[in-house]
Amino acid sequence: MNLDYIKGHMGGNLIILLDGRQLPEEPQRQLEAALEVLGPLRLHGHQAGIFTPTDKPRTIGVKIVDITNRDFIPACGGLTQVTGKALATTNWANRFNVENTSDNFYVILETDAGETRLDIITKEEGITTYTDMSSFAELLRSIGIHKIEVDGISVFRSGYYLVADAEEIRKAFPKANFESMDPFSVEVLSNLQSKYQEATGTSNLHFCLYDNRTEKEGHLRAVYPHSVQEGHIEPACGTGSVALAMALLMTDEGQRLGLSDGKSINVTLETGGKPVLGGPDETTVVISIEEDSRIKATFSHSLVEITSQGVVFV
Repeated sequence: MNLDYIKGHMGGNLIILLDGRQLPEEPQRQLEAALEVLGPLRLHGHQAGIFTPTDKPRTIGVKIVDITNRDFIPACGGLTQVTGKALATTNWANRFNVENTSDNFYVILETDAGETRLDIITKEEGITTYTDMSSFAELLRSIGIHKIEVDGISVFRSGYYLVADAEEIRKAFPKANFESMDPFSVEVLSNLQSKYQEATGTSNLHFCLYDNRTEKEGHLRAVYPHSVQEGHIEPACGTGSVALAMALLMTDEGQRLGLSDGKSINVTLETGGKPVLGGPDETTVVISIEEDSRIKATFSHSLVEITSQGVVFV
């Protein structure tokens, strides 16, 4: 198959967009093709989106494939950010009949987690996409969010995400250096993830590591070592950022850090660049619990780029 593609990144989170009309209809064959495209012998990426038109205005369907779990996943924040940039700057909008002649326009993505609205804003300083992650945040809450202890280390289970404070890990392993991700530190994280999977009975590889070693008020540092032993470390991750913010909001940790009042949280994460803790970019997550108890969650990232566009053969 010859597949048209767009490749971009959100702070180093590598995303590939594919037109589902060029792929077989069978989900398994779509998965196999997308994984091949994501592989090192083709385009090399973390997630791929398989896009299909719908009969609804400004609405595109998308199935998301993840290279780490080698399966479909319900949501991907980085994919939404790259999609926003692609709709504003490439032929992707025409391909899916999305009107983008205004500096401010929106599109709705139908994902397995639910509808996800993207508000794409063009200003003098560039294009910013604000992703409504409310459906994903509700998914995390429905699975459950709470603290658990794994091998003597306090961590969070945020839906299907493992969220861990690097300071808690350093208490048990003082020599761990997550700014360098040396072999010892990689082994520490890998063992923690394995023991978390055993304790929770899950095989998911979704991991957010954070700490508050930053001088900026309202900031944390983060990185996403989804499968660190295999080198699958994402420097930035939208779903991981929301999982972190939800863990802080739904427990007392956000209030302890001065980021939450118990009903809302507004946090900026220093991410991107190298696959280590912290980075030069900013991921901003805003979440609130509305009066009707529904979750309202949005995020944006400071660096989103389209890196190539063309045809890939699989």
